[in-house]
Amino acid sequence: MLKYLTIVLLSVFPATTALADWQLFPALYDVTGVASDDVLNVRKGPGASYPVIEALAPYDRYIEIIRLSDDGRWGLIGYAEGSGWTSMRYLARQRNQNGPDLPRPLNCGGNEPFWGLSFSANGSDFNEPGEPPRFLSSTWEGIPEGMLPIAYGVRMAQGSGEISAIITRSQCSDGMSDKEYGFAINALLSGAFGNRMLTGCCSLERPRY
Repeated sequence: MLKYLTIVLLSVFPATTALADWQLFPALYDVTGVASDDVLNVRKGPGASYPVIEALAPYDRYIEIIRLSDDGRWGLIGYAEGSGWTSMRYLARQRNQNGPDLPRPLNCGGNEPFWGLSFSANGSDFNEPGEPPRFLSSTWEGIPEGMLPIAYGVRMAQGSGEISAIITRSQCSDGMSDKEYGFAINALLSGAFGNRMLTGCCSLERPRY
């Protein structure tokens, strides 16, 4: 069963707060300052004394930092079947990530039942085992009024089928691995999709190059 870590960012910020003043997470970073013949280590814990469990190449981009350590010096990232910590000293935050629009591309999914919902600049795709991918057009999306973008509402449709989803910046577990996610999703399906609710996790991860 999919499990949620119910640590949700529910703090309300004034509408007049400049978005650029807040470093929201998850966020995408690029590796920087690492020699071409070296790697950036990913460790089991937030400190140089922890064992190395993975490595990033010197020119890796689109590294999703889920959250920071208490001292802000280490960032938590996800990899195939788990999560690890890497030094923020060698990571540069990509620009324009605090806007009110849902981050894209964003890949969401859950298990028992298995399903996937991906958001791109062109729209959304909903996938279930044994069914062809279904392209959805967004009919509405937005954030709570008077708040920073820590939660997003999205409404999508395909023919007579509709999906309404709430995506929040919160710690989430898929219940099948040690990987930690930085977004949680609740999706309500209706019409041609059947009347049901799906829960899952989302990630900003992209192919690295």
